[in-house]
Amino acid sequence: MAWMKWDKLCEPKIEGGMGFRDLRAFNLALLAKQGWRLQQGGNSLFYRVFKNKYFPNEDFIHARKGHRPSFAWRSIWSAQSLINDGVKWQVGNGQHINIWKDKWTNNPTTFRISSPQRILPMETRVSALINAESGAWKTNMVREVFLEHDADSILSIPLSTTLPADRLVWTAAANGKFNVKSAYH
Repeated sequence: MAWMKWDKLCEPKIEGGMGFRDLRAFNLALLAKQGWRLQQGGNSLFYRVFKNKYFPNEDFIHARKGHRPSFAWRSIWSAQSLINDGVKWQVGNGQHINIWKDKWTNNPTTFRISSPQRILPMETRVSALINAESGAWKTNMVREVFLEHDADSILSIPLSTTLPADRLVWTAAANGKFNVKSAYH
C-alpha cells in the first residue's frame, strides 16, 4: 500500500487526489455560514443572543473574541477571517463604507483603493463621493482624488437613485449570497 499525504488525498480526482473533503476546511466553511447569518442580522433568537453578548456595538466582521468566550462563539469567531476574505461592500448610500480601509471597488484582486491617501482624511466615507440629491458620483472629485484606474473603477459602480443602505456581498457567488460550497473551495 502506498502512503499519501492527507492534503494530496483531499485534492480533486482530476488533479490526482481521491476527492476527499478536507474536514477542517469544510467545518470552517460551515462555521462561516453561521458567521454570515450573524453578519446579515435579523430577528432570530440565535442572532439576538450572540449580538447582545459578543458584539453589541458592532457587526460580526469587526467583533472581537472577547474574554472567556463560549465554545460556540470561539468556533464561529474562528471563521471571521474566512468571511472577511470573501466579502466586499456593495455601495448604496456610502455611509458605512470607509474609502481607504474597506473593500468596495470593482478591482477583482483586492476590491480596495490603491491610490495614495493625500486629500481626503483616513476616516472618510464613500458617501462623500456621492451627490445625495442626484444619486450620482461626484465625478470631478473622484477624478481629482484618485489615480486613473481607481477613478475608473469607482465610476463604473452603478448607483441607485434611491440610495439604499450599503450591504456586504459574498464575492465568490454571482448573487452575492454566502454559500458553503464557495467558501470551501
